[in-house]
Amino acid sequence: MTVVEKTAAGIIERLRAPVRQAQHAPGFIYNSPEHFAREKENIFMRDWLFVAHEQELESSGDYLTLRVLGEPALLTRDNEGKLNAFANVCLHRGVEVATGRGNLKEFMCPYHGWLYDLEGQLVGAPYMKEVEGFDLAQCRLKRLGIENWKGNVFITFNDDPPPFDDFIAPLVEDVGDLFAGDVRIGNRIELEFPCNWKFAVENLMDFYHVGVLHAGTFGQFFAWNEEGVKINERGGVYIKYTSASPTPKGKTLFRMLPWLEEAGENERFGCMAYLAPNMHVFGRCDVVRPIQIWPQDPDTCRAVIYHLFPSAWCEEPDFAEKCKVYREYQIQVLEEDQSMLASLQAAMGAKEYMPGPMSHLEGPIHNTINYHVERALGGSAD
Repeated sequence: MTVVEKTAAGIIERLRAPVRQAQHAPGFIYNSPEHFAREKENIFMRDWLFVAHEQELESSGDYLTLRVLGEPALLTRDNEGKLNAFANVCLHRGVEVATGRGNLKEFMCPYHGWLYDLEGQLVGAPYMKEVEGFDLAQCRLKRLGIENWKGNVFITFNDDPPPFDDFIAPLVEDVGDLFAGDVRIGNRIELEFPCNWKFAVENLMDFYHVGVLHAGTFGQFFAWNEEGVKINERGGVYIKYTSASPTPKGKTLFRMLPWLEEAGENERFGCMAYLAPNMHVFGRCDVVRPIQIWPQDPDTCRAVIYHLFPSAWCEEPDFAEKCKVYREYQIQVLEEDQSMLASLQAAMGAKEYMPGPMSHLEGPIHNTINYHVERALGGSAD
């Protein structure tokens, strides 16, 4: 057994212990370029990834681009209204054929002018007619798998991905009711965090810290118990708890989501679900917040947060003003986490850092760390 294999085996052994006996993961799990590369290949290049909300691609010709750990992707809405996903890599020299987001009828590679339609088909290639064996009709951007669940768009780089229905099943069961009504994007927030992506994921399910770090914001309205926690073997978690509207005073500026009110919930409703590897969903009495977490490099990551409100509310005259309050409050809470996440990341390279014991309150984190580490070290998605 190699040194790496022995190290991996030791990590798994300590992490796999019951939560009251387990230790947190060592620093290299969070700051090693080699481990980061394993996560890319064994997790992000194999799984379904939450990339957008369908309203960002609402009309024919709408498109958006992104890079997933350096891999360029392009999403489009074609003339038939169908969503498509492609590798954003020109078939000539590999240049990205589109950047940013917007609305176009065609995409032209900015380097040599190769032209692609909304379905990824090459429709123009200057000075290539003379090339022997070159057939325009046989050239198309590589398709990526794409699925849409309740307006949430997923793609995969895997040519043989796990069945999407199996992948999404935990979310359907746990928070499907949150998406029971017609919603629209109230706002979209994008923030960078100075930490490894797993710290951001873990922080969003770390209810142990809420009463300390967030005591002055939403922590004062927050309560939970272990009976409200459900974990699954694919690293996911669902937690139902007592909370309040995500506003400074904890009072909704709107009213109850109609479908939650019909289900018998009240204004203290709160829940969180995590679907590995990059999707969180937070529910409150008056808003649904899907969140993407994107690795950038071993020491930084990026979060995209949506506030979804009932479509009818978006037509009300004071909607934008109220929505701004929700946005600013969300940013305030996330900024409270920023310095702690930076400190966590710095500790991973500190000479004196030793992984500490887990509290029984960290059951969801224990489950998720185990899943991420085992997958990165070669475990299957199942």
